Amino acid sequence: MTKELTKNTGIYFITNLFSQVAVFILWIIIARILPPSDVGVYALALFVVDFFGAIAILGLNVAITRFYYLDNSKEEVFFNSFIILVISNVVSVILLFASLSFLLWFIPGISALVNKSVYLFALLIITSSFYNFALSHYSALKKAFLYAKVSLLQTFLFFLFALLFLYFNLGILGVFYALSISYLLSALFFIVSEIGALSYKFLSAKTIKSLLHYSIPMMLYSTLGTIVMYTGRIFLDRYASLSVLGIYGFFLVIALQVNAMWSTFNKAWTPEIFSQLKENAEKALENVKTMAFLSSFLYSIFFVFLIILGKTGFLGLFIKPIYLSNIYILYILLLAPLFTGIYTAAYPLFYYKKKTKIILIISVMLNFLDIIITFIMVKFFGETGAALSFAILSSLSLFVFLFAFKRDMGISTEIIKWSLLAFFLSYLGIYIYLVTSSSISLLIIFGLIAFFAYKFGSISKKYYLLEPMLEGIKSRFKN
Repeated sequence: MTKELTKNTGIYFITNLFSQVAVFILWIIIARILPPSDVGVYALALFVVDFFGAIAILGLNVAITRFYYLDNSKEEVFFNSFIILVISNVVSVILLFASLSFLLWFIPGISALVNKSVYLFALLIITSSFYNFALSHYSALKKAFLYAKVSLLQTFLFFLFALLFLYFNLGILGVFYALSISYLLSALFFIVSEIGALSYKFLSAKTIKSLLHYSIPMMLYSTLGTIVMYTGRIFLDRYASLSVLGIYGFFLVIALQVNAMWSTFNKAWTPEIFSQLKENAEKALENVKTMAFLSSFLYSIFFVFLIILGKTGFLGLFIKPIYLSNIYILYILLLAPLFTGIYTAAYPLFYYKKKTKIILIISVMLNFLDIIITFIMVKFFGETGAALSFAILSSLSLFVFLFAFKRDMGISTEIIKWSLLAFFLSYLGIYIYLVTSSSISLLIIFGLIAFFAYKFGSISKKYYLLEPMLEGIKSRFKN
């Protein structure tokens, strides 16, 4: 592992930690001020932004990470990606207005909000796509400080304006106003900062074609993933009340914030492993294996700590009783980040050889399967079924991708064996917890997962990132 990876990971981690804590605090405040039904509307209405936002960014957030490390100049890739982004945003907004009637019929829970604020949602789609493109651009180029500036600016503005609009009793609509302002100003900051790199001399039909060939399957993958991500919420909207959806949505947002920690780490991880695969593939594969064990160890420790907080009543100081009485939903949802961590470790191996069509085929199969599972689980088990289907998809996706790319990329058998063991133990723990309502059993199980990850992964200070990280800190103090 290079010092650059350690430094960038530290910057991404601190940035993400600040953002996640700020969003978590804001989410707690929103849940205390607004009724669960409004929280449910918010959790559901975000589908519009995420779905059409995935079309607007057109998979470029993945494509530029790969193309910046090919033979094309980075300036050429950036300019042509930007041109595609502008056009795809126009197409996305047109699709929003064209499908509005169907959308409101399909998701009745958001019809009142979206129908009267459709232009606000169009603005959210555009600004969020430029914001996400900015983050991908800076992370791909390993410009961690610029990434931090854009990310922290958006977080600060969202937090500030959301509190302001809530104070003036604008309700859940005020939260969407705050989100749009934060995305808009962050995107403008990015465009002003990078406008000097935009020049028509870099326009290349060949580069645009190559980018589209790579990014369109990623866009389809992303939109299908968004549909799957919201399937539980959409079915709960049809088979339960908005209040039940609000409780589930409250815990889901927390779980997604935790999951986002891996996404943040991946911004430093993937470019680093891409570089290593070009220079020393054996070293890259070994680093992927070690990170798979380390991610499980760290996350299991976090899960144990969270359960202890729940047992001591600490969480009750911040969470309303109506949510706290359904804490089991959160525990089920938090199974997903365990497998997302392993998936993140192996993620560069899935995308290195640009086999986007294979990824798309796998994703389509997984997504259709997940929709069927979610429908059955929600219809018969309500919010518990929705949480279980969310967790099941994360583990299922990991196994399918590992087996699909094992031979081609030389993925270690140890990663697969470990994933199977983690799957068996974690779902056994949840089963015992749901039957007995005893979180002690869940604590013991995740303690075992942490122990086995430490033992089988041979985790030591020297082998992993702790020693170079400590050396880097010491050298800074000496200087």
